[in-house]
Amino acid sequence: MVYTTIDKSNYNKKERNYHGKNKVETLDDYMGNKDNKVFLLIFMEGCGPCNATRPEWKKLENVLSKDFLKRPDIIIASIDHISADKLTNLLTKPPSFPTMRFITNGGKTVENYEDSNIENKDRTIDSFIEWIKLKSDEKNITKSEKTSNMVSKGGKKSKRGGKWSLKYKRSINCRRPRGFSQKQHCKYGRKGTKRLYQ
Repeated sequence: MVYTTIDKSNYNKKERNYHGKNKVETLDDYMGNKDNKVFLLIFMEGCGPCNATRPEWKKLENVLSKDFLKRPDIIIASIDHISADKLTNLLTKPPSFPTMRFITNGGKTVENYEDSNIENKDRTIDSFIEWIKLKSDEKNITKSEKTSNMVSKGGKKSKRGGKWSLKYKRSINCRRPRGFSQKQHCKYGRKGTKRLYQ
C-alpha cells in the first residue's frame, strides 16, 4: 500500500524520485495503472469541512493492518486542489471540497465517497474503513476491530468529534451566520428539522 499526502508544505516541483518524477506525476501514474485501487481525498486549504476531514483521513495510515499495508495495488492519497489540477488521470474536477474518490481501471472507473453503498457517510475513520473494505474486497484491513476514534467511557463506546452538538446547532444565528460551515448549515442543514431550533 502506498500512503501519500501532497500539499503546499511538502510539495516541491524540483524534488524527483528515482524515476525522475515528482509527487504529483507519481500519483498520476498510480491512478493511470488499471490494476491499482486509489482512494483519493481532494481538499482545499482553509476549508472548514476539509480541516475536519483531513485528520480522520490521516488516521488511516496508523490503523490499517500489516497484511493490508503490504498490498502494492492500494493507494491512499490526499492532495490539495491546486496540485490536483495537474493530475491528467483525474478526468472530472471535484464539485466541492472535500471530495473523496475511489479510482480504478486506469482512471476510467470513479466513484465518489458520497455515492458509495456504505451505510454511514459521516467522514470519520470508521466510515472510511468501511468504504475501503467494500472497494478493496478485504475483510480484515485494520489492526484491531476497535479503531482510533472509539473511546470507552464507563463500558460504553462514544465517538470523539464528528457531528455538531445540538446545543451548538441551536446557538447558530442564521440571520448572521459566521463562516462557510454555518452558512451551509443554515441553507441546507435545517430542512426537515426546524422544530429542533424553535
